[in-house]
Amino acid sequence: MAADFLRILFTVLLVMDPIGMVPQFLAITSRYDDAARRRIIVKALLAAGFVLLVFLLAGKILLDFFGIMPGAFYISGGILFFLIAFEMIYSRPGTRSVPSDEAHASGPLENSGVSVAVFPLAIPLIAGPGILTVIIMFITGGKSWLYSFSLLFPAILISLAVTFVILRCSSLLLSFLGAMGIFIMEKIMGLILAGFAVQFIYNGLTELGIIGR
Repeated sequence: MAADFLRILFTVLLVMDPIGMVPQFLAITSRYDDAARRRIIVKALLAAGFVLLVFLLAGKILLDFFGIMPGAFYISGGILFFLIAFEMIYSRPGTRSVPSDEAHASGPLENSGVSVAVFPLAIPLIAGPGILTVIIMFITGGKSWLYSFSLLFPAILISLAVTFVILRCSSLLLSFLGAMGIFIMEKIMGLILAGFAVQFIYNGLTELGIIGR
């Protein structure tokens, strides 16, 4: 069980990529003071956590409703992860852009940081398609729904906590590592995620009986 939990936790952290969020987070919150940034982070994590919890509870129901076999979702998820890893590896510094300040209308919601917290920070930076795919894949591919839930739920909580710490220390982290340091770390994480992606595709092929175990 410990090995399964560590594998799920590592996958969630890799796909969520809190280190890669640092430049984007600083860019979209540049006009806010430190207190406002903290409120934005909390609101974003609460919104993202709600979305992830919905998928955690309803992921299997969605697959059953649409008649999608877990093996097929493993393959599609593996392809998606490989595309994410490809972008992480081959992107150039500053190319993973976010909506500009002008894209957000001013007003009460903007001043409180709600609109920025929900989009683009909560969705799609934290609760993006990659992490939603991870949830559905593991919730349908485990020994049982309860077993998968018992591993995924704490893994997501830990990942959100790590994201909170990293975003709170984003300015310090950027000063310590520098843009190039974060850029290099993202490449390393992309390489590891690419390996996970190929493994997921292999697992999907074995689940569907296309290749032998």
